[in-house]
Amino acid sequence: MRHGELVIQSRTSSSKLFLPSDSRKGNGILDSRKDQTAEPDDILEDGLPSHRPRKGHKKSRGGCYNCKRRKIKCQENQPACLNCTRKSLDCKYPAPKTLAALRGSAQYSPSPITSVNLQVTPTVFTLTDMRLFHHYLLDAYPHLPVGNDTAWLSQVPLVAHHNEYLMHAILGLAASHLELLTGADLSSQAIHHRILAIKGSNEGLQLKTRSGSDGDALLAACYLLTFQSSYMKDGIHEFFQFVRGCALLSNQLREEKVPMAFFLTSNDHFSFMEKRLTDLPIINDELLESAERSLVELPPYFDVSVHKIFYTSMIACLEAVKVSSLHGYFKFIFIYQSLNRMSNDLFRDFIDPENHTSRILIAHFLAIQLIMLPILDREWAGRTKNTPARMNLAWMTSIYESTPPYLQHLVEWPQAVAEAVRDELAGKQTNIPRIQILQKKAGCSKDVVYGVDSISRGMLFGR
Repeated sequence: MRHGELVIQSRTSSSKLFLPSDSRKGNGILDSRKDQTAEPDDILEDGLPSHRPRKGHKKSRGGCYNCKRRKIKCQENQPACLNCTRKSLDCKYPAPKTLAALRGSAQYSPSPITSVNLQVTPTVFTLTDMRLFHHYLLDAYPHLPVGNDTAWLSQVPLVAHHNEYLMHAILGLAASHLELLTGADLSSQAIHHRILAIKGSNEGLQLKTRSGSDGDALLAACYLLTFQSSYMKDGIHEFFQFVRGCALLSNQLREEKVPMAFFLTSNDHFSFMEKRLTDLPIINDELLESAERSLVELPPYFDVSVHKIFYTSMIACLEAVKVSSLHGYFKFIFIYQSLNRMSNDLFRDFIDPENHTSRILIAHFLAIQLIMLPILDREWAGRTKNTPARMNLAWMTSIYESTPPYLQHLVEWPQAVAEAVRDELAGKQTNIPRIQILQKKAGCSKDVVYGVDSISRGMLFGR
């Protein structure tokens, strides 16, 4: 491998991210052969032709320039084919083309990604970065927007090779994700890549004109930074900021009519989710009622208008879950949408770290998200969900511990949920309704949050 060249084995291809060319005819390869039947004058005494017909072989569509020029079969090895290696030639390949798998995004553009030669990538990454990239492809790539796994695994890595900040976003996410799973200290790598990703994203936002790959790079980086925030102990406020940023950026790119590889509209989301939202598990009624009892104590402490907005959306969600899990799913999605619809001033009040009521409301939201995970897991489709919302637990405890003593009783229910989940993760017996929601072996889990016969149910039910 030549110095400074980045070649990474892809999960979805054995071509190390040098994607195959399209199926155009020609490319310097003979598309038809002349009739190779021997003429009488060419027959030797032993009955064999003096010029034996050339053996047939599978046509090489993605061969290097040297093999195409010589009209011979290219083995397509990376970084150099065997023919060029034997002759000590400089082996170069055509730039990879846009994946056919994303032609379905033609509603935005029939050709969303500009071709790029991966061999000219200037940034040199470390062996640790290679491990992180591999982890991204295996486990860490986002499950949202729903229905975009192909984009995350194929298109985004391709775009990242000529958008360095996107590559940093990928590696930062993978570092935080891997640290959460294994306990390895990858915090310095995670922060290093995160800072460069944010810096590059800010520069990308300043561009006056954008191509399809520019839009994909910006949006992908925003989603990656959002997911990385959810894996960081101190990432709660950045998480909500990036959640809102993803929605605002998506709307802006659509208004600019920038060609995109992602499926982004709400119709896209629900069309992909339609088949996954059948036979949904039932959420324990007592859990829902205990959540409502805790929430209804909060209105007297509201001091800005956004408190009532967020509170109302959570109450509506709990009422909807009582009717049906499907109805509850749609109402929960609406809670996130309400964040996106807020004015800048309202959102600023909502994430104000000095506003204790806002933080108490957020703690309730995180607890509701935990008890609804058996339903929300359907967004993961068939993927293994090995990233339980452990940071939700840390965030909830952080809010509880930072709440003034005179308000701490308002956060007892979210903290009880967090403690119950921790007990279950540790294999301890809990005397409150079980919350089997954090260690799924499959995305389409049929586990149901259910109650147990117990004399005491602790503070979760306020008894």
